Amino acid sequence: MPLSSVGQGVRVKLHTLPANPLLVQRLRALGVQPGAELEVVRRGKPGGILHLACGFLEFMLRHEHAQQMEVGPA
Repeated sequence: MPLSSVGQGVRVKLHTLPANPLLVQRLRALGVQPGAELEVVRRGKPGGILHLACGFLEFMLRHEHAQQMEVGPA
């Protein structure tokens, strides 16, 4: 399922990164890569930004990028 459809407070395991190579580079630099566990801390308005946590790291991600990232149960 896409990361964009995960509910608030849910933990998932990341399977794929988005198609944008610059975003992939930035996420990997932060330690976010396939196999990492993510938690949706907060969701913005529908189609808005997602507030995510990966261990001690918290970051925001646009909905259109989250749609390109496949996740599964943690």
